[in-house]
Amino acid sequence: MDALQKLLFRRAAVRGETVSLHAEFDRAVEHQHLPVAVRRLAAEVTASALLAAAALEFDGSVLLQIAGDGPVKLIVAEVRKGLVFRVSVTMRDDAGEIDVNASLTDLVNRTGRGRCALILDQTGRPADQQPYQGVVPLEGASFAEVMTNYFTSSEQVDTKIMLASDDRGVGGVMIQKMPTEGGRKLPEDFDPEAWQRLQMFVDTVKSEELLTLAPEEINRRLFWEEEPLVTYEAKPVFSCRCSDEGVRSMIRSLGREEAEAIVRERGAIEVACHFCGTVRRFDEADVKALFAHEAHAKAQLN
Repeated sequence: MDALQKLLFRRAAVRGETVSLHAEFDRAVEHQHLPVAVRRLAAEVTASALLAAAALEFDGSVLLQIAGDGPVKLIVAEVRKGLVFRVSVTMRDDAGEIDVNASLTDLVNRTGRGRCALILDQTGRPADQQPYQGVVPLEGASFAEVMTNYFTSSEQVDTKIMLASDDRGVGGVMIQKMPTEGGRKLPEDFDPEAWQRLQMFVDTVKSEELLTLAPEEINRRLFWEEEPLVTYEAKPVFSCRCSDEGVRSMIRSLGREEAEAIVRERGAIEVACHFCGTVRRFDEADVKALFAHEAHAKAQLN
C-alpha cells in the first residue's frame, strides 16, 4: 500500500497530508541492507520528505537530510515531481552492531550535534544560484518531533506530525496552518477553534492505523466531522535519476590522464549509486573510447 492524500480544511485555513509507504520503500532500500532501527528511521525521513513535498507543491526537488555523530552519518531523501522519490543512508565505518530498538538519539545525535536540513532545488535554477536551504539542530526524541520543530523554528509554520514505522513500512499524517502573508484573506466563515480541534484528532491516531490503513481511510476516521476537501491523491514511486551519461560526465571531469591512471591502478573505474545501488564499470577500452569521442566532438565543433 503506497499512497498519499492531501486535504484542505477550508474553514480552518489548514492543509493536511497523509502518507502510507510500503512496497516502494522496500524497493528503495533493498540494496542497502540496513539494520532494522536504521531502516525505520530512513522510512520516517522518507515519509516526512513526501509530506513536505506534497504540502509545498514546489516546482523542483525537495531534499530532506539529517546528519549526525552516531553510527548513522547521513540520511538523504529526495522527492521530485509526481512524488517520485529516492533515499540514501550512509553509515559510519565503525558503526558496529545496532540495537533493534536504538533511538533517534542513539543513531544520529549522541552528543547533540545532529542537524536537519530541508533543501529546495528549483527546476531550471541558474548555475550561479544556490538552492534554498533551511537547517536546524536535530531537536526531539522522535523524528516527528524533529520535523515539528523544523517547521516551527525555521519556517514559522504551525505544524503537527505523527509518524509510525516498522520493518515493513511507514505511515504519517501532517497538518499545517496555511500561511496568510501576501494579502491572503481568511475565509469569511473562519473557525478559530478548528486548529486546536484538528490537533486533538491527529493525537488520537494509532501507530497500527498509520501502518495498516490507506490514507483515505485514516483521514475518514480522523476528520470526517470537519468535511475536508480532497485536493490531491497520488502514489509515491521509487525511481533513481542516476544515468550512464552522468557517470561519463563525471569521468570526463577527471581528465584523461587521471582517468587512465585510475584504470591502470584499479583495472577499471567503478561508480556505485548510493541511492539505487547500480554499479557502472568503465574499463580501459571504455575510457579510451569516451575521450576519443570527446576529442572527435571538439574537432567537429572547430
